[in-house]
Amino acid sequence: MQHSTRRNVLRACGIAALSSLAGCSALQPDAQDEAPTYERLDVTPVYVADGLDLSMPTAIETVNAPHNADLLVLPDDTNTNATQAVEWLTDDRVLALLGENAETTWLSWARSDAFNDVFNTQGYSESEPPSSLVVGAKVGLTTTTSRYSWGSEPSTRDVLEALDDSLVAIEKRTPTG
Repeated sequence: MQHSTRRNVLRACGIAALSSLAGCSALQPDAQDEAPTYERLDVTPVYVADGLDLSMPTAIETVNAPHNADLLVLPDDTNTNATQAVEWLTDDRVLALLGENAETTWLSWARSDAFNDVFNTQGYSESEPPSSLVVGAKVGLTTTTSRYSWGSEPSTRDVLEALDDSLVAIEKRTPTG
């Protein structure tokens, strides 16, 4: 009579677990290994301001001047003033502020006379924790924002996915015709 020992039980469980994988020709690749695809970012000319540590994949069209872009990614400490931000927004460009003071910069624009002279603002709010990516666009006579916060420094992939999600959301909110 053979007695079951702990070692025999563990060995049997290990063999059972490994045999369940036998016959699998390949495991699913890790999501990080797959090249990301984007719904809107792949078809949107993007300007990334100097000084931002944001590497763009070759599949995304980047331009070297703000006037050639539909999406402008600016640092949170940009020297862009509210008047320029309003001009870009009224030209149907999407603005993204990236960095720990992104929300502060956006709110300074939203509270400005230049902004309030053009847009029918219905207030503004601060998020908790403060957003490190704020994406804003004109929708009708108002603006809309998407705000993102991460527990740590976001990866390039995190930022690109957030930008794409924002572009999709803006497109859904924008009246056609």
